[in-house]
Amino acid sequence: MVKSKWLSFVLVFAMLVSVFVPTGMTKAFASGTSYDSMVVPSISDDTTTELGTFMVDIDPFVRNSEAIFELPDTDYEIHKVKIGDVLFDLSGDQAKYVSGNKGTVTSDVYTGAANSDIKAFQFKITKTSDNGFKLYLDYDGTKTLVDSDENEYGKMGELKFPIELTEVVVPSGASGDIKLTITGSGSGQLKDGSVVVATIGGGDLTVAAVDTKSFSDDGGNVKIRITESAAGKLTSKDTLKLVLPDGFKWGNISDISLVYGTFAEMYKDASGNTAVAASDVNVNTALYRNVTDDTLEIRLNTLTTAGHWYQSTERTAIDITAKIDVDDSTKAKEGDVIAKVRGSYDVTPSEITVGTYGQYDTTISATDSSVVAFSGQYNQDNSSNDINKVSDIQIKESVVGSLVDGRTILLTLPTNARWYKIDDELVGSDTAKGEEVDSDNGVKLIFEGLQGTDNRTAKFVVKGDSTTSKDPAELKIENNYVALEPGVTGDLKVTVGGTAGLSTDSITLAKVVNPVTVTADKTNVKIGVSNQAAGKIDISEYQAGAIYTNHGKNTLDLILPDGVKFTSKPTVKVTSGDLDIDNVNLVSDKSGNDNKILRIEFKSDSTEASTIEVSNIYYDVDRTVGEGDIQVKVGGSALVTVPQDHVYASDSDSDEDKTLDYADIYFSGEDYIVKAANATVVTPAPTATNQTAVFTINSTTYTVNGVQNTLDSAPYVKDGCTYLPARYVAYALGVSSDNVLWDGTKATFILGNKVVQVVPGTTTLIINGATVTMDAPAEIVNGRVMVPFRWIAQAFGAQVQWDATNQTVTMTLQAQ
Repeated sequence: MVKSKWLSFVLVFAMLVSVFVPTGMTKAFASGTSYDSMVVPSISDDTTTELGTFMVDIDPFVRNSEAIFELPDTDYEIHKVKIGDVLFDLSGDQAKYVSGNKGTVTSDVYTGAANSDIKAFQFKITKTSDNGFKLYLDYDGTKTLVDSDENEYGKMGELKFPIELTEVVVPSGASGDIKLTITGSGSGQLKDGSVVVATIGGGDLTVAAVDTKSFSDDGGNVKIRITESAAGKLTSKDTLKLVLPDGFKWGNISDISLVYGTFAEMYKDASGNTAVAASDVNVNTALYRNVTDDTLEIRLNTLTTAGHWYQSTERTAIDITAKIDVDDSTKAKEGDVIAKVRGSYDVTPSEITVGTYGQYDTTISATDSSVVAFSGQYNQDNSSNDINKVSDIQIKESVVGSLVDGRTILLTLPTNARWYKIDDELVGSDTAKGEEVDSDNGVKLIFEGLQGTDNRTAKFVVKGDSTTSKDPAELKIENNYVALEPGVTGDLKVTVGGTAGLSTDSITLAKVVNPVTVTADKTNVKIGVSNQAAGKIDISEYQAGAIYTNHGKNTLDLILPDGVKFTSKPTVKVTSGDLDIDNVNLVSDKSGNDNKILRIEFKSDSTEASTIEVSNIYYDVDRTVGEGDIQVKVGGSALVTVPQDHVYASDSDSDEDKTLDYADIYFSGEDYIVKAANATVVTPAPTATNQTAVFTINSTTYTVNGVQNTLDSAPYVKDGCTYLPARYVAYALGVSSDNVLWDGTKATFILGNKVVQVVPGTTTLIINGATVTMDAPAEIVNGRVMVPFRWIAQAFGAQVQWDATNQTVTMTLQAQ
């Protein structure tokens, strides 16, 4: 196809004095711009025909606007289009005025204001391609509306006009809905959008949505037209189903009307011929319809009179007006609502657009994205601090009425965050849900509580609108606090959803940082050696008060990994700032292991960012520790204030004593902020010398390097497998009694840098953390762990021999 020239034709519309907004008329949106189908005909492909009509609604119309209107591709050709009461010919290189009253407009084009002093507006149309045109609306906003008492009350008001595609070439092979796409300039009021203007027919029935609406959580109506391809296609034995997508369901059917055609009650006469028992049967009588959640079923009714049935006596079209309800706003997707066409008929098309859900011109933003929040913390002191208070959230209408009553706003935090307070109210308390967050110019924003199973999504509902005000509404969600997972840093981005048509998908509420930074010197240490010097550790606050002492109640902890403990209490001092240390102690961990935690207590918070130095650190490193860095966890209640298992008592008298009424508001992860390595295990301790041990089946004596010893459980053979007592095998190979451990579930044996673990009742053998599967399970016999001898010996690196004649097992472990 050849691109057309960009030429323009200007027509001036003088708006009529006597035109009013019809009483009770509903709009797709209460404000902004919408494109709503009025007529959606069923047509054939490979034809030149009239397509449908749609309404452009701008409320209020306040500035110049332009947009390009295009059919799907260049195989379509728009020959004639009617805008308002004016017809244009686009079949040539440029748009040509054909007919219409240039001095007036019909009632289809109106301002919604009863006043003779309405500023006239201009529009021009230019052909942009064979399948598209550009529409430009001109209004300079200089005219002011006044009432009968000469009081000024606003500018131009609502502008609403139809566009009819009166002659279009439809290409061969086209099918389904034909959508006209609108592409706005970005700055005007003709916004991006799309509207169905026809559907390609075929099969037994054609289904089309002839009157669709844009709607929000309060739902909207759609008129669906069902057209037979020939008389008698609708039957009582076949069913047509229209299935809505997730989040939507059908409401009430408010109207059924016959567009054309007739229904009759039929029967077979005595000769077997089809005869009419009753003609011109009402469509409500003939048509069966049923709504079950997301499915609307249509067929002809079954008559109780034997041998009678309903049938169309000529090709028939039926309009059904039904309500679409929003069943779940978290699942309902914004944009076109597309119903799938199902059932036993041959139906065209397979899906239809029945409405548009939630698109609005309203902006949402964070007032200060540079706010700092601390990982691992939340605002637990309800009276005196702003820990993890994030940015206020601002919502602004672009024009009056952009926010519509009943629309929703969903704000979803990332997985490392949970809402703690909104508008300075605890989100789990009785006072938060249903409370007004802000109001302006007739619009109220109500907090409706948290959504979903993980409590990261806050739901807000718009109540009222600003249409009676001169100025758009500006709302703020202020005094918001979050709880943050320990150790996770970066931008805190909240995902924006809902049906209020907000301008962005996400906003940044804060920068998440660790409350302290930790640096450390490193030394080398060996396993199996006590009193070894480790490196100095420095802990620096991000800002004053970042180490939250809670008036001396909270502590900072340095937590050592398994196999390492403090030999003695290190030296702790403040090297900068005014943080005041009270006590320093070595304490046990949760398992009761001594000297695992260095606990630092304070008198009060700092007023100047401070640094703590921990020096003279000495470690005892046992044989279970592998080579590599010793990582010290830096945590404690002064850094990790977020409770791990926190349940709110909603009837508590004091906010400070309350906890949220859901257990998973906080995190069950780590109890520290950051790790620091101040020592590296570089060399294992010396191992045992050569060991040769001999065990005899059914004997309680064994020898080690020729020296006879006694054991309390004799070796035995079971199912072809030889079992030895694990403890004595370990002793025989040089494992000391201190390094033979039993925790009630598994036996652990430590030899040099080798850690071997056996789980009785299973075939599991664990060597330095790696799992090996034995060919027979370990057992407990007479209180002793018995293992297949070859597996336990080889786990320590020993060579084994079996003497079937003498029934002996020999194990040899070379010195290392």
